[in-house]
Amino acid sequence: MARRRVKIETTETKELFLKDGGDDFDYCVEQFFKDMTMRNLSFHTKRWYKENIAVIKRALLDMGYQLSPTDATEEILKDVVFYCTDKLKNNPTTVNHRIRTMKQLYSFLYNESFIASNPAERLVKQKGKIEKIKPFTDDEIQELLRQPEKQEFVGFRDYTIMLVLLDTGVRLSELINMKVTDVSIDSGKIFVLGKGNKERDVMFQATTKEQLRRYLKIRGEVHHDYLWISQDNKPLARKTVQDRLKLYGENTKINKRVSPHTFRHTCAKLYITQGGDIFSLQQLLGHSSLEMCRHYVSLWGTDLQKMHRKYSPVESIIKK
Repeated sequence: MARRRVKIETTETKELFLKDGGDDFDYCVEQFFKDMTMRNLSFHTKRWYKENIAVIKRALLDMGYQLSPTDATEEILKDVVFYCTDKLKNNPTTVNHRIRTMKQLYSFLYNESFIASNPAERLVKQKGKIEKIKPFTDDEIQELLRQPEKQEFVGFRDYTIMLVLLDTGVRLSELINMKVTDVSIDSGKIFVLGKGNKERDVMFQATTKEQLRRYLKIRGEVHHDYLWISQDNKPLARKTVQDRLKLYGENTKINKRVSPHTFRHTCAKLYITQGGDIFSLQQLLGHSSLEMCRHYVSLWGTDLQKMHRKYSPVESIIKK
């Protein structure tokens, strides 16, 4: 009679103590989202995962696979990646969003003992071109700021929004969630709740300060505390901001995307090329690491060369 193996495999141990429900895809996803709620992840983060999971579910069904997480294998999940790339024609960035979601979902299910092994553990992200960021030129900014009809409330509000976006570099989600009580005119700061519910203050200077002061006066008292409002006094929707900026871009014939994100990139470029350091820029923009700020520096090297000619350490010593 053969001797027993000394070591029990991890998967064998896991299978003995699996929770019920691991074969029900929708139930497992529900538990995944409950966990995100327990960790106080933002509405936008949860919406992002929801969109990706919907695509993953569609891919599995279209390819004839069982949805059951307990039946998922690495090969099946690789087929999902291939489906997104070949059938849906998703770009590498979008495909990587699906991969990241699968890794997070199946890692959660494994750690919570819904499945005995993690089929997404060895999935790797696709390589793709780094996005070429095209910020606005000075002339384009001036042209955009001339577009809103400042004699009307909507135009006055939009002009103020553009100044805030440009001066602070906030994300769209951060902008629309601003409250009146978050704004300190006198100290030139706005309290922002960013990604991952991380809190920070963003700064604004004299021009934006005066414009915000005027906007708050015109906004007046309404039944809620949201800073940005519609003509009907409702909190401003993110799509309204996107559509308004897009319209101003079309009116100016600017040949690039006119969006809150472009204003954010423009803020970063102007900050760096006018002498700001990447450490304070990281704080201003709310990045969790310096990686994106370093990316900004690499993109705008020619502008930095101009700055170096102006602020060269050697030249500053020699000229004394």
